[in-house]
Amino acid sequence: MSGQATVTGPQGMPVQRKRARFSVWDRIMALSDVGIATWAVITYIFLYLPVVVLVLFSFTSDQFNLKFTHPTLEWYRSQPQASTKVIGVIHDPTIIKAFETSIEIAIFSTIIAVIIGTLGSFALERFEFRTKNLWDGLNYTKIIIAEVVAGVSSLLFFVQLDKFLYDYLYFNFGGLFKPGFADVLIAHVAWNIPFIVVIIRARLKGFDRAIEEAGSDLGARPTTVFFRVTLPVIFPGILAAALLSFTLSFDDFVTTYFTAGPTTVTLPLKIWSMVRMGITPEINAISTFMMALSMTIVIVLELKARISEEIA
Repeated sequence: MSGQATVTGPQGMPVQRKRARFSVWDRIMALSDVGIATWAVITYIFLYLPVVVLVLFSFTSDQFNLKFTHPTLEWYRSQPQASTKVIGVIHDPTIIKAFETSIEIAIFSTIIAVIIGTLGSFALERFEFRTKNLWDGLNYTKIIIAEVVAGVSSLLFFVQLDKFLYDYLYFNFGGLFKPGFADVLIAHVAWNIPFIVVIIRARLKGFDRAIEEAGSDLGARPTTVFFRVTLPVIFPGILAAALLSFTLSFDDFVTTYFTAGPTTVTLPLKIWSMVRMGITPEINAISTFMMALSMTIVIVLELKARISEEIA
């Protein structure tokens, strides 16, 4: 019979078994490489098609962002004129100010976080002390915790700290810990340090301590060994951590939203305020610019990794 197979049982009795029915997905995956490639293509389309649409609609001349008409660059470079109120992103003073604020916070937070994170990496990787497991766990806890929780807790901490300083010391450093630039900077440093520690510790795990010992045997001081031997070897990890920290800080919205206050506006906060009034090609242009900056950093990291592999 069709779809059935006849076999002989233990006692010679004929037994009929139905053939297993395979779904379309099973048949695709049975092709192995073809199935994996198909799944990868579907995944990438799902992830990156919205990004492609965003970039495409940043060049449309339709100011309502409903359909793509003929391509234009007015949302990037147009200046306000008597006949139009369109202001390109490179001429809008509010966008430029928000961009400068984001860059400043990202640079300063990256420098501070890299210094602290590098020292923390050496402490956790090279030394043994009683509370090492505690600090190691706290470092990973900061990574897995929800960012909205980190943002709310940062806001609460700064508000309570400012109140404590004013009530008990009668001096709150000129309102330094009130929501604003300083609070955003400190919160970003605290958010980025765990990522930096993880990356640099991974670099230190593969570090050959014999190189440092050779430098010490040749009469070099510990500081000389660090700057002439250790630092150049782990520098690719430090660079990767710094670029990741810069990207996280530049693109951050949640933590910044809770700690910025009314006077500090970063580029993500600026986009959020504009989106509340409707999505326009100007917002697409800003988002495209931010994505281009992030992709540039990723490309730099990839080129740096390939150069390091070729040297090794």
